[in-house]
Amino acid sequence: MQPRKKSSLPVPPFLDFSEALAGREARAFGIGPEQDLWVLAGDEVLRFGGTGAPPARLLLPGTHRHVHYVQPLPGGEVVLVDGRCRYIAKDQHERNAAVYTHEGTLAREFTLGDGIQEVQATSEGRLWVSYFDEGVIGNYGWRHGGGDNAPIGQAGLVLFDAAGQRLSAYDSVAAGTDIIVDCYALNVASDDETWLCFYTDFPLVRLRSGEAPLVWETPVRGVRALAVNATHVLFGGSYKSPGDFQLYRLHDKGVRRLRPVRSLELTDEAGTPWKPTWLSGRGPWMYGIEGTRAFRIDVDTLVVAVDSWHSGTSRLEGLGDAS
Repeated sequence: MQPRKKSSLPVPPFLDFSEALAGREARAFGIGPEQDLWVLAGDEVLRFGGTGAPPARLLLPGTHRHVHYVQPLPGGEVVLVDGRCRYIAKDQHERNAAVYTHEGTLAREFTLGDGIQEVQATSEGRLWVSYFDEGVIGNYGWRHGGGDNAPIGQAGLVLFDAAGQRLSAYDSVAAGTDIIVDCYALNVASDDETWLCFYTDFPLVRLRSGEAPLVWETPVRGVRALAVNATHVLFGGSYKSPGDFQLYRLHDKGVRRLRPVRSLELTDEAGTPWKPTWLSGRGPWMYGIEGTRAFRIDVDTLVVAVDSWHSGTSRLEGLGDAS
């Protein structure tokens, strides 16, 4: 069941990075484990801490490769990842991940596979990599069914270390779900906790170190991103309503079952609905980018606002500013 009530929630932009781009095109985005926004513009990586201060800058040597994802690593390193990767021959596939030092020097390259949907790093430098259907089934020379050219992402979600060595992969049997065909949403909430939602049935799955996976059935199809705290989950987008955000409780009367709370349309300060072309969740925070403006809202604040609104003591309007 989806939330019946729909509300409009003003969420002012917390950042406009048009000046920092200086006429360049933003090539890739990423949210780091410290909730900072990373932007690759030309051959420069910009880090925005969300405090209003000018971004930290890292100039790289001519990075003419295609880049779709950027993430920070320990020691000031940054990894840039191309979502596509060709299999050429045994031990000759393309290296689609490049790690640069805090001085902008190329430190190492490795292969994370083709068909990458999302990359999120932990504070310890491990890389959670999710894949869409071509990365699972195979394309660009990768072929499902085993052998040297079996897709690296055939599990749909793989964990690597900072050197590109595979550590583990999603186990659908252990989780009690169908296999991942296309991982639509990934949220690395902490070093020990990761959430995902995937095609075809779009279950919500929590992976936590040392514990069995937890699974929730969801009514949301085509979710683009998710944010989660201890009690609630916020889904961003769906097939039917790509611009809507759905808030659910994780438990209903003590049972692990999603309970609908509210459907939300997020607007800017002028009341214009946000139409983000990029959307990502990290822990309780949901981030979106439209043009050169970025917004974010955390589930904790949203839950308090909705509860206050229900009790009649407050309103949702004016809340959601994440600064």
